[in-house]
Amino acid sequence: MSKGLVLVTGAGTRVGAGIARRLAADGWTIGVHYNSSRAGADETADAIRASGGAAEVLQADLSAEASIDAMCASLAERGDWVGLVNSAASFDYDSIADFQMTTATAQVRLNMIAPVYLAHKFAGGIAPNARGFVTNIADQKVLNPNPDFLSYTLAKTGLAHATAPLAMALAPRIRVNCIAAGLMLISGDQSAENFKRVHDANLTRMGTRVEDVADAVAYLASAENITGAVLPVDGGQHLVPSARDVMFD
Repeated sequence: MSKGLVLVTGAGTRVGAGIARRLAADGWTIGVHYNSSRAGADETADAIRASGGAAEVLQADLSAEASIDAMCASLAERGDWVGLVNSAASFDYDSIADFQMTTATAQVRLNMIAPVYLAHKFAGGIAPNARGFVTNIADQKVLNPNPDFLSYTLAKTGLAHATAPLAMALAPRIRVNCIAAGLMLISGDQSAENFKRVHDANLTRMGTRVEDVADAVAYLASAENITGAVLPVDGGQHLVPSARDVMFD
Protein backbone atom coordinates (compact mmCIF):
# COMPACT_ATOMS: atom_id res chain seq x y z
CA MET A 1 0.00 0.00 0.00
CA SER A 2 1.36 3.40 -0.98
CA LYS A 3 2.38 5.87 1.70
CA GLY A 4 1.06 8.66 -0.54
CA LEU A 5 2.30 10.59 -3.55
CA VAL A 6 5.56 12.54 -3.57
CA LEU A 7 6.19 15.00 -6.40
CA VAL A 8 9.85 14.95 -7.47
CA THR A 9 10.71 17.77 -9.84
CA GLY A 10 13.25 17.12 -12.57
CA ALA A 11 12.78 13.38 -12.10
CA GLY A 12 13.45 12.53 -15.73
CA THR A 13 17.21 12.97 -15.43
CA ARG A 14 20.24 12.83 -13.17
CA VAL A 15 19.70 13.44 -9.46
CA GLY A 16 15.92 13.75 -9.68
CA ALA A 17 15.64 10.34 -11.32
CA GLY A 18 17.76 8.76 -8.59
CA ILE A 19 15.67 10.35 -5.85
CA ALA A 20 12.42 9.23 -7.50
CA ARG A 21 13.55 5.60 -7.74
CA ARG A 22 14.81 5.57 -4.15
CA LEU A 23 11.58 6.97 -2.73
CA ALA A 24 9.55 4.52 -4.78
CA ALA A 25 11.53 1.68 -3.24
CA ASP A 26 10.30 2.88 0.16
CA GLY A 27 6.66 2.64 -0.89
CA TRP A 28 5.87 6.19 -1.98
CA THR A 29 3.92 6.80 -5.18
CA ILE A 30 6.03 9.14 -7.30
CA GLY A 31 4.91 12.12 -9.33
CA VAL A 32 7.66 12.09 -11.97
CA HIS A 33 7.90 15.70 -13.10
CA TYR A 34 9.63 16.82 -16.27
CA ASN A 35 9.72 19.94 -18.42
CA SER A 36 11.26 18.78 -21.70
CA SER A 37 12.82 15.40 -20.80
CA ARG A 38 9.74 13.28 -21.51
CA ALA A 39 11.74 10.24 -22.58
CA GLY A 40 13.72 10.35 -19.35
CA ALA A 41 10.57 10.78 -17.26
CA ASP A 42 8.97 7.79 -18.95
CA GLU A 43 12.12 5.77 -18.32
CA THR A 44 12.07 6.69 -14.63
CA ALA A 45 8.38 5.84 -14.30
CA ASP A 46 8.80 2.55 -16.18
CA ALA A 47 11.69 1.55 -13.91
CA ILE A 48 9.61 2.30 -10.82
CA ARG A 49 6.66 0.28 -12.12
CA ALA A 50 8.92 -2.61 -13.15
CA SER A 51 10.13 -2.76 -9.56
CA GLY A 52 6.57 -2.95 -8.26
CA GLY A 53 6.14 0.73 -7.47
CA ALA A 54 3.65 3.34 -8.63
CA ALA A 55 4.42 6.44 -10.68
CA GLU A 56 2.62 9.15 -12.62
CA VAL A 57 4.38 11.29 -15.23
CA LEU A 58 3.65 15.02 -14.98
CA GLN A 59 4.75 17.86 -17.26
CA ALA A 60 5.17 21.47 -16.16
CA ASP A 61 7.34 24.43 -17.08
CA LEU A 62 8.55 25.56 -13.66
CA SER A 63 9.28 29.05 -14.97
CA ALA A 64 5.57 29.55 -15.73
CA GLU A 65 3.12 30.06 -12.86
CA ALA A 66 0.13 28.80 -14.83
CA SER A 67 1.94 25.58 -15.72
CA ILE A 68 2.78 24.92 -12.07
CA ASP A 69 -0.81 25.71 -11.08
CA ALA A 70 -2.20 23.17 -13.54
CA MET A 71 0.12 20.40 -12.39
CA CYS A 72 -0.53 21.07 -8.71
CA ALA A 73 -4.29 21.20 -9.24
CA SER A 74 -4.20 17.71 -10.75
CA LEU A 75 -2.18 16.44 -7.80
CA ALA A 76 -4.48 18.03 -5.23
CA GLU A 77 -7.47 16.38 -6.90
CA ARG A 78 -5.94 12.93 -6.31
CA GLY A 79 -6.27 13.33 -2.55
CA ASP A 80 -3.02 11.53 -1.71
CA TRP A 81 -0.35 14.21 -2.22
CA VAL A 82 1.92 14.16 0.84
CA GLY A 83 5.41 15.18 -0.28
CA LEU A 84 7.45 17.49 -2.49
CA VAL A 85 11.11 17.18 -3.47
CA ASN A 86 12.42 20.21 -5.34
CA SER A 87 15.25 18.72 -7.39
CA ALA A 88 14.92 20.47 -10.76
CA ALA A 89 17.62 23.08 -11.29
CA SER A 90 19.40 25.26 -13.79
CA PHE A 91 23.20 25.36 -13.57
CA ASP A 92 24.52 27.96 -15.99
CA TYR A 93 27.83 29.76 -15.61
CA ASP A 94 28.12 33.45 -14.87
CA SER A 95 30.26 35.72 -12.72
CA ILE A 96 30.18 39.35 -11.68
CA ALA A 97 32.19 40.16 -14.83
CA ASP A 98 29.41 39.01 -17.18
CA PHE A 99 26.41 39.35 -14.84
CA GLN A 100 23.17 40.10 -16.70
CA MET A 101 19.69 40.79 -15.33
CA THR A 102 17.91 38.47 -17.76
CA THR A 103 20.07 35.39 -17.21
CA ALA A 104 20.28 35.93 -13.46
CA THR A 105 16.53 36.36 -13.18
CA ALA A 106 15.93 33.12 -15.08
CA GLN A 107 18.16 31.14 -12.70
CA VAL A 108 16.67 32.72 -9.58
CA ARG A 109 13.18 32.03 -10.90
CA LEU A 110 13.83 28.32 -11.46
CA ASN A 111 16.24 27.60 -8.60
CA MET A 112 14.60 29.60 -5.82
CA ILE A 113 11.22 31.13 -6.62
CA ALA A 114 9.70 28.03 -8.26
CA PRO A 115 10.53 25.70 -5.34
CA VAL A 116 9.03 28.16 -2.84
CA TYR A 117 5.95 28.59 -5.02
CA LEU A 118 5.60 24.82 -5.29
CA ALA A 119 5.76 24.61 -1.48
CA HIS A 120 2.94 27.17 -1.37
CA LYS A 121 0.83 25.12 -3.79
CA PHE A 122 1.60 21.92 -1.89
CA ALA A 123 0.45 23.51 1.36
CA GLY A 124 -2.89 24.18 -0.29
CA GLY A 125 -3.15 20.77 -1.94
CA ILE A 126 -1.81 18.34 0.66
CA ALA A 127 -3.98 15.30 1.28
CA PRO A 128 -6.69 15.96 3.88
CA ASN A 129 -5.67 15.20 7.47
CA ALA A 130 -2.18 14.20 6.31
CA ARG A 131 1.21 15.29 7.53
CA GLY A 132 3.69 15.92 4.77
CA PHE A 133 7.15 17.16 3.88
CA VAL A 134 9.09 19.40 1.53
CA THR A 135 12.75 18.67 0.81
CA ASN A 136 14.73 21.15 -1.27
CA ILE A 137 17.96 20.18 -3.01
CA ALA A 138 20.56 22.91 -2.74
CA ASP A 139 24.35 22.80 -3.09
CA GLN A 140 27.32 22.74 -0.75
CA LYS A 141 28.15 26.09 -2.39
CA VAL A 142 25.65 27.70 -0.03
CA LEU A 143 28.04 26.83 2.83
CA ASN A 144 31.28 27.13 0.84
CA PRO A 145 30.88 29.97 -1.69
CA ASN A 146 33.21 31.08 -4.42
CA PRO A 147 32.75 33.69 -7.18
CA ASP A 148 31.86 31.22 -9.95
CA PHE A 149 28.28 30.41 -11.01
CA LEU A 150 27.18 33.57 -9.24
CA SER A 151 23.47 33.57 -10.13
CA TYR A 152 23.15 29.87 -9.35
CA THR A 153 24.88 30.39 -5.99
CA LEU A 154 22.64 33.34 -5.11
CA ALA A 155 19.52 31.35 -5.98
CA LYS A 156 20.51 28.20 -4.09
CA THR A 157 21.61 30.25 -1.09
CA GLY A 158 18.21 31.90 -1.05
CA LEU A 159 16.54 28.49 -1.26
CA ALA A 160 18.59 27.18 1.66
CA HIS A 161 17.75 30.24 3.73
CA ALA A 162 14.06 29.72 2.96
CA THR A 163 14.17 26.48 4.95
CA ALA A 164 13.62 27.99 8.40
CA PRO A 165 10.83 30.46 7.56
CA LEU A 166 8.98 27.84 5.50
CA ALA A 167 9.34 25.28 8.30
CA MET A 168 7.88 27.77 10.76
CA ALA A 169 5.10 28.91 8.44
CA LEU A 170 3.95 25.42 7.43
CA ALA A 171 4.22 23.70 10.81
CA PRO A 172 2.91 21.46 12.20
CA ARG A 173 1.45 19.66 9.17
CA ILE A 174 4.37 20.10 6.79
CA ARG A 175 8.06 19.64 7.57
CA VAL A 176 10.59 21.55 5.45
CA ASN A 177 14.25 20.58 5.09
CA CYS A 178 17.09 21.21 2.67
CA ILE A 179 20.00 19.11 1.45
CA ALA A 180 23.24 20.88 0.54
CA ALA A 181 24.60 18.37 -1.95
CA GLY A 182 28.19 17.87 -2.95
CA LEU A 183 29.62 17.36 -6.41
CA MET A 184 27.95 14.28 -7.88
CA LEU A 185 27.92 14.42 -11.68
CA ILE A 186 29.72 16.13 -14.52
CA SER A 187 28.06 19.49 -15.18
CA GLY A 188 28.30 22.13 -17.87
CA ASP A 189 31.69 22.32 -19.54
CA GLN A 190 33.47 20.21 -16.94
CA SER A 191 35.72 17.60 -18.50
CA ALA A 192 35.68 13.95 -17.50
CA GLU A 193 39.35 14.26 -16.51
CA ASN A 194 38.63 17.20 -14.21
CA PHE A 195 35.64 15.44 -12.65
CA LYS A 196 37.71 12.34 -11.91
CA ARG A 197 40.41 14.48 -10.28
CA VAL A 198 38.17 16.64 -8.06
CA HIS A 199 35.18 14.38 -7.32
CA ASP A 200 36.69 13.04 -4.08
CA ALA A 201 38.32 16.31 -2.99
CA ASN A 202 36.49 16.27 0.33
CA LEU A 203 37.18 15.13 3.89
CA THR A 204 36.11 11.52 3.40
CA ARG A 205 37.95 11.21 0.06
CA MET A 206 34.75 9.65 -1.25
CA GLY A 207 32.97 11.54 -3.99
CA THR A 208 29.31 12.24 -3.34
CA ARG A 209 27.03 9.86 -5.20
CA VAL A 210 23.46 10.38 -6.36
CA GLU A 211 22.62 7.45 -4.07
CA ASP A 212 23.94 9.40 -1.07
CA VAL A 213 21.58 12.29 -1.70
CA ALA A 214 18.68 9.97 -2.53
CA ASP A 215 19.23 8.10 0.74
CA ALA A 216 19.19 11.39 2.65
CA VAL A 217 15.95 12.42 0.95
CA ALA A 218 14.43 9.05 1.85
CA TYR A 219 15.50 9.47 5.46
CA LEU A 220 14.04 12.98 5.75
CA ALA A 221 10.80 11.81 4.14
CA SER A 222 10.18 9.57 7.14
CA ALA A 223 11.98 11.52 9.88
CA GLU A 224 8.83 12.90 11.48
CA ASN A 225 10.61 15.12 14.03
CA ILE A 226 13.14 16.83 11.77
CA THR A 227 12.22 20.18 10.24
CA GLY A 228 14.06 23.40 9.46
CA ALA A 229 17.36 21.60 8.84
CA VAL A 230 19.98 22.26 6.17
CA LEU A 231 21.85 18.96 5.86
CA PRO A 232 25.20 18.78 4.01
CA VAL A 233 25.53 15.55 2.04
CA ASP A 234 28.95 16.11 0.54
CA GLY A 235 31.62 14.14 2.38
CA GLY A 236 32.71 17.38 4.03
CA GLN A 237 33.25 19.24 0.76
CA HIS A 238 31.78 22.37 2.36
CA LEU A 239 34.75 22.36 4.77
CA VAL A 240 37.31 22.41 1.94
CA PRO A 241 37.37 26.02 0.68
CA SER A 242 38.26 26.74 -2.94
CA ALA A 243 38.89 30.09 -4.60
CA ARG A 244 37.20 28.83 -7.77
CA ASP A 245 34.59 26.25 -8.65
CA VAL A 246 36.07 22.77 -8.65
CA MET A 247 35.73 22.48 -12.42
CA PHE A 248 38.49 25.09 -12.70
CA ASP A 249 40.87 23.30 -10.34
